[in-house]
Amino acid sequence: MTNKEIAKQFNLLAKLMELHGENAFKIRSYSNAYLNLRKIPQEIASLSEDEINGLPGVGKAISAKIIELISTGELQDLNNYLDITPEGIVEMLNIKGFGPKKIKLIWEELEIETIGGLLYAINENRLVDLKGFGTKTQASVKEQLEYFLESSDKHLFAQVESTANTLVEDLKRAFPNALISLSGDVHQKRTIVSSITILSTLTEDEIASFCQDHQLIIKDENYLINNCLLNFVSTDADKFYFDLVKNSTDTIFGEQLSIPEKKYDSEEAVFEQNEYPFYIPEFRENENVDFINNYSGSSSIITNEDIRGCIHNHSTYSDGVNTIEEMLAAADQKNYEYFVLTDHSKSAFYANGLSVERIYQQLDEIRDVDQKFEDIRLFSGIESDILSNGDLDYADEVLGDLDVIVASIHSNLKMDIDKATTRLIKAIENPYTSILGHPTGRLLLSRKAYPIDYKKVIDACADNFVAIEINANPLRLDMDWRWIQYGLEKDVLFSINPDAHSIKGIEDTYYGVCAARKGALPASNCLNAFDIDAFEDWMMEQHQKRN
Repeated sequence: MTNKEIAKQFNLLAKLMELHGENAFKIRSYSNAYLNLRKIPQEIASLSEDEINGLPGVGKAISAKIIELISTGELQDLNNYLDITPEGIVEMLNIKGFGPKKIKLIWEELEIETIGGLLYAINENRLVDLKGFGTKTQASVKEQLEYFLESSDKHLFAQVESTANTLVEDLKRAFPNALISLSGDVHQKRTIVSSITILSTLTEDEIASFCQDHQLIIKDENYLINNCLLNFVSTDADKFYFDLVKNSTDTIFGEQLSIPEKKYDSEEAVFEQNEYPFYIPEFRENENVDFINNYSGSSSIITNEDIRGCIHNHSTYSDGVNTIEEMLAAADQKNYEYFVLTDHSKSAFYANGLSVERIYQQLDEIRDVDQKFEDIRLFSGIESDILSNGDLDYADEVLGDLDVIVASIHSNLKMDIDKATTRLIKAIENPYTSILGHPTGRLLLSRKAYPIDYKKVIDACADNFVAIEINANPLRLDMDWRWIQYGLEKDVLFSINPDAHSIKGIEDTYYGVCAARKGALPASNCLNAFDIDAFEDWMMEQHQKRN
């Protein structure tokens, strides 16, 4: 155990003690030990107990813990604090510039216990009102947090796609006669990406020269770009499209590909000559071959161009960054036909949820703003918390005055499968529920989904005429695309919703479409692919359900 490793144990102990409000003198003692032990020139682990007791700047209590650490490999006091501290909180301590005091405040005031939960709260503008925070501090925390996430081994698709596309464009400009394409995870548009893989006809020398010119980092003999592993795979021109399909296919089909006797000139040709329907890259993560064969070649699968409306959005009334009018103007610029405002409900106090009085104040503003736009309609709504007992957050007479009710769970997430399923189904059976929001509460790479019986939940949505959200926030992408097939069997509607808390957030719809395409969602089963007339008919049916 090196001096730095020993010192880090004391640093972590000091931070955890500060998190739990322990004695300031002891905390300072361990913090000083961290600083002092790093400066000692001798290898502490090789010293005798007497020599450790004689180290400068190290008292008896610290010496005893050093000896404990060297002899047992651990500190019991540190283990005790780790046992009572959520893993996500401990992980936050690794974020540069984000100390125990701020973490303690966020943990206690917002009940956030994971990295993903923190990033989501920042995107929803929840930190600005905390004591000691503000817009600048929140922005600084976000910057440091995003860097921390980029440094991990896995990445959200949204974090790497732009970088990957730019890299391919740069390569094509540098080598205009070469064949170059994304392959692997990014080509499949996986929700979580392990690496960026580029297939090309470039030589090793050409790749090395390009990487040197672009100052790409080399770590453990691999290239890194924005802390994401970058793989280069080389092939010859005749096998390029064969290898592109082969390296981007996880299904049994990939194992059955025949080696080309002649040059393939496209991915489609690889499938055709192997007597398979064309699998779009998004399908190639799906191991259900029957499912793929049923939907491959279908022109009805949802695209971004099919999206006609924007559902599930927040404004400055709750925790959004932009006003209602600003959000509607942004949606109008995207040529959407309708926009549904669904700010947080009253129980979401951390998100400035709307009281009954503020709901009716907002309804007046919605009517006023709607009249200012000719080409887009603005509809009212709420993202109602599903309470612990499955009830919605307002009385029926209040919900009845709103156009669309998105019902979501935001609190008391630690549930077993029976409790979570029962809670969801009770909300689904409420006649005022229009859409089930982010059904499993997951935050990718940080918070696991609470367990639910997917089939029972989907069945309940089918029976009660409730649409299921595919939350397009790249941290959520919930419901997972793997359950779209079962939903289609039950003929439920899915709604690809950005859960936008800002103008920029509206663009997240793209990531929801990417996920929906992996599950072969047809436009006909996507609520916000309905044109304005069909959407208003759907809302009318929702209102009739309430009666």
